[in-house]
Amino acid sequence: MWKHLPPRALSLAVLPFASIWGQRPGPPARPPIAPSGRPTVPCTGQRIDDIVVFSTAPSVANLKRVPVIATIARTVHMTTKPEVIRRYLLLEPGAPCSELRRAESERILRAQPFITDADVFVIENDGGGVDLEVRTSDEASIVIGGSFRARSPIVPFLLLGNANLGGEGVFLSGSWRNGDGFRDAFAGRLTDHQFLGRPWELNLEGERASLGGSWRADWKKPFLTDLQRTAWRIRGGMMKGYNELRLPNGDVPTIALERSFFDIGGIVRVGQPGRLGLFGLSLSGDDENPGNRLIIPERGVFRDIGPSPVAYSPHRIARANLLAGIRDISFMRTEGLDALTATQDVALGFQLGTQVGRSLSALGSREDDVFLAADFYLGISTGVSTLRIQAQGEGRRGIGSSPWDGVLSTGRLTHYVKLSPNHLNQVTVEWSGGFRQRIPFQLLFGLPDGGVRGFEKSGLGGGQRVVARMEQRYVLGRVFDVADAGVAFFSDLGRQWAGDVPLGLSTGYKSSVGISLLAALPPRSSRMWRADFAVPASGGANSRWTLRLTNVDRTQFVFREPRDVDEGRELTVPSSIFAWP
Repeated sequence: MWKHLPPRALSLAVLPFASIWGQRPGPPARPPIAPSGRPTVPCTGQRIDDIVVFSTAPSVANLKRVPVIATIARTVHMTTKPEVIRRYLLLEPGAPCSELRRAESERILRAQPFITDADVFVIENDGGGVDLEVRTSDEASIVIGGSFRARSPIVPFLLLGNANLGGEGVFLSGSWRNGDGFRDAFAGRLTDHQFLGRPWELNLEGERASLGGSWRADWKKPFLTDLQRTAWRIRGGMMKGYNELRLPNGDVPTIALERSFFDIGGIVRVGQPGRLGLFGLSLSGDDENPGNRLIIPERGVFRDIGPSPVAYSPHRIARANLLAGIRDISFMRTEGLDALTATQDVALGFQLGTQVGRSLSALGSREDDVFLAADFYLGISTGVSTLRIQAQGEGRRGIGSSPWDGVLSTGRLTHYVKLSPNHLNQVTVEWSGGFRQRIPFQLLFGLPDGGVRGFEKSGLGGGQRVVARMEQRYVLGRVFDVADAGVAFFSDLGRQWAGDVPLGLSTGYKSSVGISLLAALPPRSSRMWRADFAVPASGGANSRWTLRLTNVDRTQFVFREPRDVDEGRELTVPSSIFAWP
């Protein structure tokens, strides 16, 4: 395989790894002064007498230069309430001050999507104990999105919402999309990150799509820290619609698909924080009913172009699942890695999670099978250089039959070199592959979050792909105290194999180059705005250049899988039991 790679592309991909050796991570820098102005002391078992929360909303304060926008921001955004912050703390008045619980409290707060940064300061008081001062900074809570085009309606899509409604850690949004000849689509989402005043998460989603619809309900106690003993989830949902495929001539045929699912289960920690095991059980069910005709929906009309190249059958599976995993993980606090300037907790060490399922006719299963899924993580850092490897896979096998089917695997290797506080070199290699899928499935070569940028308009779809990306990122500085700005230069190189998916195509190596404008709003936000301008350097892109705007938080521990892979997975499989659910 390597002999077909362009020599320059190979050297660019391999050279940065040389710097991972010979470096040693230094201790993380901590602010020496608390929000009250008092000096801090180490957390060494002292009695905690009081906890004071300082929650701020820089996204509002920094807009004072633009009075109209500042007024709108103050009206929409309410700073996170202190009681919401307190519920995530692992320390309380009267308890001894534990450095592990202090650090984990900071990490849990930073992991919340409505908080961009958090610090827990320890202050010596006159009574012989200590006080804690907790300082948090909110993410921007305004949720707005849309698209524009030259023909009517000029605005075919609109999204509005609030990511921190009333300062309660509640996400609420609604969207509308023009149906282009079919009915207009409406969707809504509600996520309460502290349902019933506990660190339980309730998620409700519903959509009336132009073709079909869906709903999903999810109630869970997430596994937030190694210090907690248990986690659980209850979820179910249904979706009815059409899975899109791609043809080289630009046509987008679809195949009908109905899916419903349920899942209930829990896990228990065994061992000490840092080095531990997780064990649990769950009951799950998946009901899939795919179609077998290729349909092209066009402006209110369905055009049938023939049978699907792959014959699909309905499936109803109900299983009892064993969940198990081992973990040896610590966290390193760093800045400007997967975000532009934000603080991030990078996991160092390794973990392996598994799920083993067996179908049960007593639960309504119509098939007799076994199911296996696993996820793996490895993180290594030497301070300047950081290497992360993440992989997931799943598959099933019918009892009494030899071949495995429904096999889906993904993997990502990411190497960072922090050449200076404002300069980052990043190399990423991603693999995605599906084999003998049981529902309509196709990987897209030009998918923005998994394929080669610049090929978004191509009709190249297949069963497996590998993509390598290299990026040189520079932080330019603060813009009017409203946002952090940056720029990146990137190059993508990828290849695709047809596999056994319908209408799949194999390609040679294809590449692109480009430039990105980057922004973090408010400053030090975990969410990065990217405007990627990509120019294909190979044929088959169907476009001289592409421009795409995104706003995504990539600082989370769990690997965010490409959309086309995620849609092919069994709906009841967790991304990792260590990120349960």
